[in-house]
Amino acid sequence: MKLEPECIGCLFNQVLKAFELLNPNISREVVITAQKKLMKFLLDFNINEVAAPILGKVTYNIIAELLDNRDPYHDLKIEYNRLVLKYFDDTLNLIEKAEDPLFIAILASALGNTIDFAGQHDIDIIYDLENFKIENLAINDYEKFQKSLKNSKQLLILGDNAGEIVFDKILIIILKKYYPDLEIIYSVRSAPIINDATIEDAKFINLTKLIHVIESNDAPGIILSDVSEEFKEYFYNKNTILLSKGQGNFESLYGMELPQKDVYYLLKAKCNLMERIFEVKIGDLIFKKKEKGF
Repeated sequence: MKLEPECIGCLFNQVLKAFELLNPNISREVVITAQKKLMKFLLDFNINEVAAPILGKVTYNIIAELLDNRDPYHDLKIEYNRLVLKYFDDTLNLIEKAEDPLFIAILASALGNTIDFAGQHDIDIIYDLENFKIENLAINDYEKFQKSLKNSKQLLILGDNAGEIVFDKILIIILKKYYPDLEIIYSVRSAPIINDATIEDAKFINLTKLIHVIESNDAPGIILSDVSEEFKEYFYNKNTILLSKGQGNFESLYGMELPQKDVYYLLKAKCNLMERIFEVKIGDLIFKKKEKGF
């Protein structure tokens, strides 16, 4: 995805929010210095180049540099994983008892992306699942996804955030139960980047004991020029379905030509840009099969 007008103000606001979360007492000078560094990068940036996820990586590196911490979200990610693991058994139990466990597992995976971990006391995934209204899933290509699963041998899930990865594990458990011959591969980032899941998170929740976990790259999305040959092998295999989690991965794949390949986006509309592209409301959940133009 190229740089869009809605992204400029959002990037500067992300810098402010990151410092407020990671170091609330940091000086205004440091925050403004970070914003100026980002501004300088943007002034020299070719707006016709693919911006996502490069700008996310640049923004994160500026924050990490000024905090003098290569992985400033590390402790927070561990906290996310531990917190969500508390809901693991109850969530899995609820899903297994559902009329359509796979559909509810997909909802749980999507809802996992919506949690505001800064307010931990508000997290109630069981309540959210029990009270979910189908109209909250603004785009629902679940039936298409089922057809794809019947005709494919592999599924590559492009993981997103720590914490959320726990709900992805539940989805994988359900998928393995109903599609035992389907090989499932899960990708994480190859190095710390914001609060995205890495191999450390996958090991922490024992996902690596369940399926094969591979690394993509060190950006909040997919940069195909930087990924490993193993990732490319799965990514480009025409028999492999792609399930892309979250906005960063969507922005990476948006507009990319992947003929003869089934790709699905699972995310929450969190900004005006997603609202415009998908023609939904902010807060809506999206489960959409990639088509021309997407």
